[in-house]
Amino acid sequence: MESAGQSAKPQLAKEKKAALLTVGKARQAEHVEKSFIGRIGKISAPLFEPLGIDWRGGVALLTGFVAKEIVVSTLGVLHAVGDEDTSEALAKALGAAGMTPLSALSMMVFVLLYLPCLASIAAIRRETGSYKWMSFSIAYSTTVAWIMAFIVYQGGKLLGFD
Repeated sequence: MESAGQSAKPQLAKEKKAALLTVGKARQAEHVEKSFIGRIGKISAPLFEPLGIDWRGGVALLTGFVAKEIVVSTLGVLHAVGDEDTSEALAKALGAAGMTPLSALSMMVFVLLYLPCLASIAAIRRETGSYKWMSFSIAYSTTVAWIMAFIVYQGGKLLGFD
């Protein structure tokens, strides 16, 4: 009987560690959702919903205005991936959150086409000497990105890819 109790201890410790990790992730996700950026994401969600992008993806796109490479790291933070060892952690978290390959493609199209980073926008302003051209560049590229991502996502759904 004593050896059965001893062999169950490592298993219980492993289960406890997994349960604590799950609770920690849930707590972090709730904290993010109730934060200022989470509220902005919830407000902007209807704008990105037709593209198959949830509020966390919308927040990642909004933070990507600073630099496009921030999009992926923002997704990792918002999905509470943390410092997990596997390279598949973000993919699993995105899949669990409901991101499909079609919505991921839609998001990639949007990131590819929407405005360049903030430094490029500043360069446009400096080179043209006009806030109008800078604003036009932002509006035009973001509109083209939204329309193309919409076509990809909605077209894919019509063709049965979702």
